[in-house]
Amino acid sequence: MVQPLDLSIIIVNWNARERLAECLTSIERQAGGLSLETWVVDNGSADGSAELVKRQFPWVKLVVNEENRGYARANNQALRRAQGRYLLLLNPDTVILDDALAVMLTFMDHHPEAGAVGCRLLNSDGSLQPSSYSFPTLLTILASTYRLKRLLPLDLLRESFLGRMLEGRFGHLSRHDQVRSVDFVTGACMMVRREAMEQVGLLDENFFLYAEEIDWCRRMKGAGWKIYFTPQAQVIHHLGQSSKQLGEALALLYRSRCYYFRKHHGRLALFLLRLIVLPPLLLQAAWNGVRATFCTTGQAKERAKKACLRYWKAAQACVSPLPSIP
Repeated sequence: MVQPLDLSIIIVNWNARERLAECLTSIERQAGGLSLETWVVDNGSADGSAELVKRQFPWVKLVVNEENRGYARANNQALRRAQGRYLLLLNPDTVILDDALAVMLTFMDHHPEAGAVGCRLLNSDGSLQPSSYSFPTLLTILASTYRLKRLLPLDLLRESFLGRMLEGRFGHLSRHDQVRSVDFVTGACMMVRREAMEQVGLLDENFFLYAEEIDWCRRMKGAGWKIYFTPQAQVIHHLGQSSKQLGEALALLYRSRCYYFRKHHGRLALFLLRLIVLPPLLLQAAWNGVRATFCTTGQAKERAKKACLRYWKAAQACVSPLPSIP
């Protein structure tokens, strides 16, 4: 009888060739003692990523898409075919440190109530990258949109009663030095139990980019599973290596936010969300339009034009029709 694999690692790649090679090399260093498979779904990269995987990492199961199908849809392509007891969503711009995979596997084995677990993420310079949160609310969107959190005395708040109440609502207040039950962990490195996925279904493909893992964790928690964060496993995440290449990233972020609030909080919450985010987006678009008109230097004018278009598209995304909720 064939024993099931312990782990299926799924990486969705878009034009992150060099980072992808670094990520796969880090997986290869740990693969010796683990029963695992690695999937790379290449979303129409133009930088030779697929050819690199074929040539240097023949043990990887490669799926090549002709166009960028989005993060959720591409992950689902591999999730449907994966054989592992656990499924690890992993960004291509990550590096697995030490025995992080084994630590996360052991954690899941010891916590049968866990639907998913995330690890401690580090920035390129080794500093902490927040990776566990409470679910977004209109309050947190308001605070982040208008940068109200910059007014908070962070060092005092972290140890205060108010700080404990707000813990998880804002990444800079979250504790990342102990095992905690959280609402969601970021999809840069998230290990999911197969039974949880089979119960709640695959990622919602109406999310092209951003918030799909929040929705997934919310559905798991709604089905009775717990979501955990553990600091014992560490992964470097070179933040935004693919998304920063995507000119539509800001628009996609706001579209995903609007869809998430409509799906989980209803039409009134969507209306209030739009009231919060639209004024600063339109103001930024207008301000950069003025700068583009009156700037004398070519580079400054071009930067202002791009910023104006970026904020205008984000505002359009906020008010555009949303897909039907599955």
